[in-house]
Amino acid sequence: MKNQNLMENQTSNGIDTNRRKFITVILIGSGAFLVEKFLTPLFSRFLNNTPSPAKTVLSDKTDFESFKVVENKKILSIYDSSGEEIFQIDKEG
Repeated sequence: MKNQNLMENQTSNGIDTNRRKFITVILIGSGAFLVEKFLTPLFSRFLNNTPSPAKTVLSDKTDFESFKVVENKKILSIYDSSGEEIFQIDKEG
């Protein structure tokens, strides 16, 4: 008898109320996520008129004068203008 009353209290037209709440939360969350994904680029165009860094044109000339590249039999090292090693690649073989 208790089990039957419990089932009647939990169900509404055959659907568990907790499951209905969970599905509602999932739908609202995914809807908010999709709205944010679509409207953020639109709002960023209106609010920020400066060009984005990805759309700027880079010059064809690169300046490596402040870096020093040293290569020997085992490693390839790159040094900055102060002489500090900033990158090192070990050679295989």
